[in-house]
Amino acid sequence: MSSLAHAASQDESLLRQTLDLLPAGAYLCNSDGLITYYNQHALNMWGRAPALNDPADRYCGSFRLFAKNGTHVPHEECWMALAIKNRREYLGQEIVVERADASRVTVLAYATPLMNEHGEVIAAMNIVVNISDRKRIETLLIRASETKDLYRATLADALREQLEPMRRIVETLRGNGAGMPAELHGLDGHIEQMKSLIDEMVDSPRSEVF
Repeated sequence: MSSLAHAASQDESLLRQTLDLLPAGAYLCNSDGLITYYNQHALNMWGRAPALNDPADRYCGSFRLFAKNGTHVPHEECWMALAIKNRREYLGQEIVVERADASRVTVLAYATPLMNEHGEVIAAMNIVVNISDRKRIETLLIRASETKDLYRATLADALREQLEPMRRIVETLRGNGAGMPAELHGLDGHIEQMKSLIDEMVDSPRSEVF
């Protein structure tokens, strides 16, 4: 083995040791997109052990991939494939990994091509961070917010319904030739104030009400 080849082998060995220490999925592909290495976190994320240096598992070891909108993403269009083909980084890109058992995890991919001194792609590395828990929390917060908004709107409608008979009474008395009883003076102003408060409750930012 030449000294240059020996140095390259040592560099790759050191890179693999480093990737093994990461608390995230990590794998390497050669310039043809064939997987040459993956760590245990990647194996856990994929739910399967892809074949090394096998065209059947080119670019990624996932069973299937999907975009955020649910569209199927072929392996040859995944972030690792694009990093190799376009010779550029794709950092923090969201994608959904489906395992063979149909379970899914949402991840952020950090795909980076590795170049030689001539600017040629000689390999590529992908660090994949599982954000499924974060996505589940985000979904729960969105649902809670939607439920809260529905509750506020429903409450406001109910309060408006309670004010409507009072408003009709005031209008009837105002149109009555006998005039409005003194004890009811100012009632219409209170009704308008209540309507304003209800509108403010519904229209206020979520952080200010409830």
